[in-house]
Amino acid sequence: MSTNRARYLNALDIPEYLYATKSVDVSNSQPVQTRCLVVETQCAKSICEPGEVQDFLYKMLSAVGLAKKDVICIKSQSDAVLQEISKYNAQTILLMDTKVSLVKDKFFSMRHPSDVLKNEQLKREAWEVLKQVKACLK
Repeated sequence: MSTNRARYLNALDIPEYLYATKSVDVSNSQPVQTRCLVVETQCAKSICEPGEVQDFLYKMLSAVGLAKKDVICIKSQSDAVLQEISKYNAQTILLMDTKVSLVKDKFFSMRHPSDVLKNEQLKREAWEVLKQVKACLK
């Protein structure tokens, strides 16, 4: 998706996944700018679709100063995470899978929001990760 179109959709708070896109050669396109890229590998209740889980994600991210317009959520296969995130220029990347870990300064892994909603004891762990994300955004 072109950067101009992505900006247009973000300005209107319209999720990109609602629009069909043509296949684009990513090698020649500019990376999409965002403050926070949230990557989901697999889950029955997706953060990329409106609902309780997405609302909870945005509530958690707003607690560290991120507005909805500052966040892009994408789905990726575990083995293609690096390829997918290369399409974005993000200040920080939040992986919603503790089994996938990337050792870099701006990469963070945490439990999926649907897991946190099911188990209140995971909230502390999620908050600790979100505090690190907040420090990275400064």
